Amino acid sequence: MNNTYGLIRQIIDLLDMYESEGELTNLLGFAEWMVIRLKSQPSLNKKIAKKDISLDQSEQLQYLRRLDDKTRFLEYISRISRLQDFYTRKFLSGLPLNNRLEYLFLYTVNRMGKARKTDLINIHLVEYTTGMDTIRRLVNSGMLEEKQDDSDKRARLLVITDYGKEIVNKAEKKIQDERNMFLACISSNKWKKTLPVLELINDFHSNIYINHNDKPDAELLNLMDSLKHLYK
Repeated sequence: MNNTYGLIRQIIDLLDMYESEGELTNLLGFAEWMVIRLKSQPSLNKKIAKKDISLDQSEQLQYLRRLDDKTRFLEYISRISRLQDFYTRKFLSGLPLNNRLEYLFLYTVNRMGKARKTDLINIHLVEYTTGMDTIRRLVNSGMLEEKQDDSDKRARLLVITDYGKEIVNKAEKKIQDERNMFLACISSNKWKKTLPVLELINDFHSNIYINHNDKPDAELLNLMDSLKHLYK
């Protein structure tokens, strides 16, 4: 549908040009004029933007609803996460934070007062290299700094700078607006009912991820068989 609208807008623009040249307004004459003009000026034949050729919303819903229940459940969780990442980037525009993970790292260090790099990475369940790259960007931008751990002279701790506090305070207001906007489509009574289920899944798999992320799939299956009865 959006693709059709894009083509219609182009036709209307060309029709305005056709009429402005004093040509007679009839369909055949306009069609012939349009072919000649587009061949002589290829730039007028604009490519439809990517967003205009996306699947119709009803097609997306049909695809998702044809999936089995387990796949749908996990796919909805993944899609919601990606959608929030998309909105978060928009709400953080104008601030020196590139994505939701940078905000979360900065926010977490601010709340904790100080944090080890590995603790920060484990809290947010990100790959080590991704986490270290994010920390490096925040340090290089002057929002975080590293200090020696008084209890372990070999260790370095992350602390937030005054500049980082200024940025995270501005970001918190924008993120709160994003959360309110994101959940405006459903009453708080409804989304709060899903929290216990999501919390249970998160707690279970976070523990496996942190303690057994080096295990192959076969060992993870065996581990699941031995633990799942505890969460029924």
